[in-house]
Amino acid sequence: MDDTRWEKDAMAWPHSPMSRIRINAKDYSEGTGDLATDAFYNLSPDEFQRLASVITKAKTATISDYNRCVKHLERLQKLKGGARSSGQPNGMDKVMELAKQFAGSRNEIFSEAGQKMIEALNEVSSPADIPSGSIDAAIAEATAELEEVKSARELFSDVKILNYEKYINPENEDERRITMLKVVYHPKMNYPYAFTVANGWGVPLITKQKGVMIKEGSTRFVDTVNILIDEKSLFPMIERVKTFLQAMAVHGLANYFESINNPILFYNLTEED
Repeated sequence: MDDTRWEKDAMAWPHSPMSRIRINAKDYSEGTGDLATDAFYNLSPDEFQRLASVITKAKTATISDYNRCVKHLERLQKLKGGARSSGQPNGMDKVMELAKQFAGSRNEIFSEAGQKMIEALNEVSSPADIPSGSIDAAIAEATAELEEVKSARELFSDVKILNYEKYINPENEDERRITMLKVVYHPKMNYPYAFTVANGWGVPLITKQKGVMIKEGSTRFVDTVNILIDEKSLFPMIERVKTFLQAMAVHGLANYFESINNPILFYNLTEED
């Protein structure tokens, strides 16, 4: 643990800045040993928490989006049906009839109120006023959105370049190891969580702020592993990593209280204070 970080920030993250959680993926479809395909991706504790959050909420979010799309489509279809049956009296027609009765009253106050109601009602569009083409286009768009919600939801996608000496390509010193992780949720599948872990090579580009990015056009993946997994297998693994992170956080905070002269959580006030 890097205990010196609390000398600069009393509320520093208890995990080491270089702490990583590695996902190792292996594909035996072409055979074992040298024929197997290996790929890895390193997650920081922050990244893992983001990944765990979107995975555990994917099913609920998909159900919510599905219900929203269904209700929206039903409203549009109802609106289209109302436009088709506009020849029959509806609520708007009844209100207009009452407004005309007020307008024809001998009482000036009622007559003026009726005229204003008629003017206001004329400004309100009825289903018959809406072009059928625009309703059909809206229905088509809503149907496409519903099908998209039912098909797949991308939960996580990131590509990193590891600009360290041990990740130099032995066949090309200009290239460094690239790692990619993508997670997609497929609600219709029995194994709905699709992981793609890929490794390859790319050329690092140092930015003005001394950051590292991948040079455009230099990315090439050579090893890719696809995994399909269900909640029964995936969620326990996520919980085990969470438990480990919590244990490491406790360990880090213990070192914090040993190294800080005046821990803010145990500050004792005197009677004079």
